[in-house]
Amino acid sequence: MPSYEWLFDIKDYAWPNDVVVNVPDDFKRGITGKIVASHKAVALVAYLRSLKEITLPDGKPVPIFLYGKSDADKAAATTPGKGGAAKPQFDGAALYATNCQSCHQGNGEGLVGAFPALKGSKVVLDDNPEVQVTIIMKGYNGRASEGYGVMPAVGTNNNLKPEEVAAIVNHERGSWGNNSKKVTADDVKKIIATFDKPETVIAKK
Repeated sequence: MPSYEWLFDIKDYAWPNDVVVNVPDDFKRGITGKIVASHKAVALVAYLRSLKEITLPDGKPVPIFLYGKSDADKAAATTPGKGGAAKPQFDGAALYATNCQSCHQGNGEGLVGAFPALKGSKVVLDDNPEVQVTIIMKGYNGRASEGYGVMPAVGTNNNLKPEEVAAIVNHERGSWGNNSKKVTADDVKKIIATFDKPETVIAKK
């Protein structure tokens, strides 16, 4: 679940009509002022509270929102190597659902005015995965002028392995009509190794 910090303001003093959010100190990350909900946050909460929860029909499988497999699935998804070692396989669709889908949606079309689309994205379709991997690992805030929220550093915040990042990247590159060059975990490692060098210039999606 990403942070929606852009829906809140930090003020030294709150007005009587302000909705102050009492965030525990452990989550304030150095913020000393009052955390106040913007009118957009208040409207969003009002809308969510107006919704009716729908009861799912019996017998339907539970959607996989969290990455993880049963022991049997893990055993089936490994390839024995020399010395009996097993090479783990990573499910890009499941990793995407866990780390990206809440914003960019299951159809890759994002949400107009909130989250950019990955379907048909120039970044995703670029054969060079540098910008795509950099955004996943370091986040991005270059599209605020277009009404999009800040992209958090999902890869770093969620401690994703290079293999997991590669699986997400390849899922995005091969879904929703996208068809661009696949990447490997080694490709991701090489890009991450450049992060201590001058900043990568990130193009717009």
